[in-house]
Amino acid sequence: MRVCGVIAEYDPFHRGHAYHLEQARAQSQADYIICVMSGSFTQRGMPALLPAHARAEMALRCGADIVLQLPYAFSVREAEYFALGGVQILNALGCVTHLSFGCERDDLSLLQRAALLSEQPDDQYSRILRTGLDRGMSHAEAAGRALAACLDVGPDILKSPNNALAVCYLRALIRLGSPIQPVPVRREYGYHEKEVEFFPSATAVRGAILRGDWPSIEKAVPENALPILKAAVRQGLCPPEKMDSLLRARLLLSAKDSVASLPGMAEGLEMRFIQAAEKALTREEMIAFIKTRRYTQGRISRALCHLMMDVKKSDLPVLPDHARILGFRKEAQPLLHIMQKSDFSLITRPARSASAALDIRADEMRQILSSLPRGETYRQSPVIIP
Repeated sequence: MRVCGVIAEYDPFHRGHAYHLEQARAQSQADYIICVMSGSFTQRGMPALLPAHARAEMALRCGADIVLQLPYAFSVREAEYFALGGVQILNALGCVTHLSFGCERDDLSLLQRAALLSEQPDDQYSRILRTGLDRGMSHAEAAGRALAACLDVGPDILKSPNNALAVCYLRALIRLGSPIQPVPVRREYGYHEKEVEFFPSATAVRGAILRGDWPSIEKAVPENALPILKAAVRQGLCPPEKMDSLLRARLLLSAKDSVASLPGMAEGLEMRFIQAAEKALTREEMIAFIKTRRYTQGRISRALCHLMMDVKKSDLPVLPDHARILGFRKEAQPLLHIMQKSDFSLITRPARSASAALDIRADEMRQILSSLPRGETYRQSPVIIP
């Protein structure tokens, strides 16, 4: 039996994602596809525009067989730990044979060499990395430059978003000693493209949803997923500006030591956060005030999210110890039974699991930001597709 894993956010699911699932199944010759998907908050450090169960159902109706939730402690992390969390879940299930990911350049040999060098740096790589950091670069930028120099490739090849994440997936496989085989799929569209094309970026589709541009949305989203998206929009979205007032209040009312204990804080960065709250009125203005060449927008956005969620460095483990079953197709029940026999904890309702306390808090926070009743989304049963 061949089982292909995919790690994603699907906020929202669009035609590009459907294409990737189709290619992942074909290239791996998989009998089943398991998706590990972010929950109520994403790697951007923002609440997901759409609720997790709706996004899971969209994926299940468009090529996935089982969707698991990546815990908050890994979904809102830098690429290295976002990837490590997802790969660890797939590896721990004991039945996943392949891992597929999108990339701008599907040169697996190059990506694997970059991953191995990142995990086992030589003197040249370490020297170039240190030089970049000393010049004030972010770690990601300095590492990308070091890899490009050592591997003799263009400086932008390994810095592109999906190639960089692909390297992190491959690093995770190396670090875990996993036998899972990688299956890269060339991405046919830009990660941050603002215009909605047939193969759009999630950024473009989110923009269209927030504008209410349904002709563009209908062009971008698969027909099978469109009714779920429309129902989720009617229920209520979670636009990013909903975080503005809460973040500013948290910063202004927090002690310096409390801000310093946030994940991603270093070198007195907490003072820039506190000063930003005194001058800026919105999350975007805060990020613009705080960010530097070394401290990127993504890192700051995640730190702000952890502040809002009251998450400390000590709350973020090295590896995940559970995953939530968000949904599955009935035809995949044989695989689900195999997964549930593994030593890895699979839960259906986080309310029954102490290890999912942070995930419950994230679900509740997203409900609050969406101006919806607090509800009990963490008690929601998995979506089952006939």
